[in-house]
Amino acid sequence: MATTSLPPAPPGQFWKTPFVWEPGDTPPALTEPDALRFEVAAGGELRGAIAAVMSESLDESDRHGVATLGAAAATDELLGLVDEVFEADPSWWQVARDPQGNWVGFVLPVLFRERSLWRGPRPQGTILYMGVLPAQRGRGHGRRLLDAATRQFIALGCWRVFCDTGTANRPMVEAFRRAGYREREPWLRPLA
Repeated sequence: MATTSLPPAPPGQFWKTPFVWEPGDTPPALTEPDALRFEVAAGGELRGAIAAVMSESLDESDRHGVATLGAAAATDELLGLVDEVFEADPSWWQVARDPQGNWVGFVLPVLFRERSLWRGPRPQGTILYMGVLPAQRGRGHGRRLLDAATRQFIALGCWRVFCDTGTANRPMVEAFRRAGYREREPWLRPLA
């Protein structure tokens, strides 16, 4: 799906590209030996990593949030959505480390709280946020983080995973495509 022919977004808005994954779509890749090690994310260290990713993000909403609130407050605002909109268990949130033990990135899978988005007992999942630390970008880690999240959604019995990303964030758009998520038509979203 081509997103290069989109008109400029009106002031205060930006283009987002939605993606969907359902059981039966391309399965997530298995963890590559010696590639990354995944572990449960820790609170304080995770907040710092989110702020670092937001501060150097290609996503317009992240840049707007950091410019308006600062990185720490933008991180707090993001994490505040969990109690309002989503269900999450801290054990679902994963940090990726390289073979030397350095943080590479993180992924925060959540479930939509709204039961109309469920199919009976089967939830609909999304990724609250994910990111590759700036020094680790360009090595395919975004795809590995998506695969880790997708494996978590499968374990949670999700009937569907619905995610979106800023259309200008080309590396993330490409990671979703490579991970087998089906692309939908871009839509306009408010920056704030």
